[in-house]
Amino acid sequence: MEFRLAPEEERLRQVVEEFVRDELIRLEPDFVNAPDIFEGSRWKSRVKTSQDADIRRFIEIMEGLEKKAEAKGLWHLDVPKQYGGMEVSNVALIAVTEELEKSTVPFELGTHVSTILYNCQAEQIDKYLWPCIRGEKTSAFGLSEPASGADPSMLQTTATPDGDDFIINGTKMFPTFADVADFVQLFARLPGTKGREGVTCFLIDAGAPGYRVVRSIATIAGTEPCELVFDNCRVHKSQVLGEVGKGWALNQAWLGARRFQVGIRAHGMSRRVLHAVRDLLRHEPKEADQFAARIGHFLGEIEALRALTYLGAWKADQKMDVRSEAANVKLFATELLHRVTDFALEVGGQSALRKNHVLARMFRHARATRIVEGPSEIQRHIIQRELFREGASILELQ
Repeated sequence: MEFRLAPEEERLRQVVEEFVRDELIRLEPDFVNAPDIFEGSRWKSRVKTSQDADIRRFIEIMEGLEKKAEAKGLWHLDVPKQYGGMEVSNVALIAVTEELEKSTVPFELGTHVSTILYNCQAEQIDKYLWPCIRGEKTSAFGLSEPASGADPSMLQTTATPDGDDFIINGTKMFPTFADVADFVQLFARLPGTKGREGVTCFLIDAGAPGYRVVRSIATIAGTEPCELVFDNCRVHKSQVLGEVGKGWALNQAWLGARRFQVGIRAHGMSRRVLHAVRDLLRHEPKEADQFAARIGHFLGEIEALRALTYLGAWKADQKMDVRSEAANVKLFATELLHRVTDFALEVGGQSALRKNHVLARMFRHARATRIVEGPSEIQRHIIQRELFREGASILELQ
């Protein structure tokens, strides 16, 4: 088991480390009061048409960073080589993200390409995949529904075959930035199926007849997911991503691949929160002594999270089944981040409860991470299911 980077990957990490030090750290004071929407690379989706002077200023900053990163070859790191990317390993991606998370500036290297879009075939490649790689189009992920909650196997949106078409009917809740996306990756089921059976993924263009965005929903984390309604939306069979009835595997691949990024981002954010706590206690030795044991415990857990994340990424590189590892990372990372930020608010006292305080802002984001992309209870269910799948042997009862 080897977590060390290959020589070329280590050189990449070093370039990212220099980029963070020379370009991002110096911009941190500017982002203290930045609009919440500047979160990762998808800020372009929401603000690309804004005429607000403050937002335009941040757009110019981010676009300038993009040009500098591209000039250093720090773009399309996770894009397959056949599409002109570097296709670095999962472990290398974790190492790069770890460097980025040392800064509070919410900057990502590359455009946001949903991993399942690499299943595009024929004309789908030129219509959807390439534009996303080039940053010309953005997509939304239509999975969650009002009735299914956190269990996607309960989705009720239907895709009824009709000749060469499918008729889509149903409602999707909380796809992020769907009101400004160019298309949606929609999951629906064939009539008469249940559970994981019959689930199919469709690529549906924004503005298609029968597809409308009902509303955007402001959240405590600053993001604005949407409610989508499909009312007899006719979609040609050429818009099926992958195979008819095989969409569940695509859903699982997308969720699993993202878990380890969640882990290392929570690791970086947790460390930044504790740095804020350190600054609060720097001139209060008595209070520092009071909280020393808890801070030490958190530091140990943060390092455990880092090791767990790298282990999961390494297993993914070995093409192993990482569903359980991904659930462990998602659960441990987001629960730890929430506890760390809750502790920081306790240390910060009443002043930290101000809505625009850095700790209050971190807390809002931390709480949201325990829900989005699979809430904690679902991760616990996945983990315990793995225990019983292995049977009595794991309990040494045979």
